[in-house]
Amino acid sequence: MRKKHQLLTSFFIVLFCCSSIEEASGQDAIFSQFYANPLYLNPAFAGVNICPQLNLNYRNHPYPDFGHLSTYSASFQRHWRPVSGGIGLLVTSENMGQMIKRHYLGGVYSYHTQLTRSLNLNFGIKAAYYRKDLQWDKLVFPDQYDPFTGNIIPTGETPPESTWIHALDVSSGILLYSENFFAGIASHHLTRPRESFFSNDKIPVKYTLHGGAKFNIESYRSSIQEISFSPNIIMQQQGDFLRINYGAYFDIEPLTAGVWFRQDLKDQKTLIFLLGLYQEKYRIGYSFDYSLSGVYAGRTGIHEISVSLNFACERQKLEYRILNCPNF
Repeated sequence: MRKKHQLLTSFFIVLFCCSSIEEASGQDAIFSQFYANPLYLNPAFAGVNICPQLNLNYRNHPYPDFGHLSTYSASFQRHWRPVSGGIGLLVTSENMGQMIKRHYLGGVYSYHTQLTRSLNLNFGIKAAYYRKDLQWDKLVFPDQYDPFTGNIIPTGETPPESTWIHALDVSSGILLYSENFFAGIASHHLTRPRESFFSNDKIPVKYTLHGGAKFNIESYRSSIQEISFSPNIIMQQQGDFLRINYGAYFDIEPLTAGVWFRQDLKDQKTLIFLLGLYQEKYRIGYSFDYSLSGVYAGRTGIHEISVSLNFACERQKLEYRILNCPNF
């Protein structure tokens, strides 16, 4: 059994390192409730809660002159002892103004190992089917407007050879955690799926580095069982984009309040406010992104909602520590 664990550990380390940083255009969808969508942040999170869990996420970004950029995500994960770790399924869909749509459907596996009595290490991998569709018939070009009649006429623009792209998309991650702290790193799009309809430009690899801690301030025997504070930092780089998120959660069971500050090298700054309710069987969270810069600063915001359902599981002897990280 020890040899099996060593071989699996070596495999995930090699897989994680088999990538190179290349500059390209393009950006993944963003979720501000990072830990309410853990498989999207890092596949190594699969199975850390032991019992089965279903996560649903919705994010809506209105643009006054463009429409709505909506992102949907649904994931299921659980710990499965026969595979020495966790398994999961993640579905993500992006609608960009009803003109471009991107979809991901992937399976996740996370191998769990215990380094010491108090320190655990997970290796995760996600293999997904990626598809991108262009709604060419919904695009309107400058040459379609007739200034004399005001009518919309057929365009002279040449459509791409295909209005849809599909490919295999592979991601991997590592998660290190103990009772009071956690840290991880993930690499997404290792297979570099094609991004452009008109050229061979590919999706750049996205690197995520995240970490945090949770401190219990005081416990009570009354209806309020726990008060805790959790500082966090998440850094993400994808092509030319480097984004840093600084945040903290304050829990007074069963409520969570959080605030994050997001900035990137493009001088975009955003404040994120979050409020959540967590119970044994479910969690509900709402967050609002308020832009401090850019054209639409102060005129619009981004709304995000998350719902998590926790299912009962059979009692089992726990070989690995349950991760104690933020819920949202």
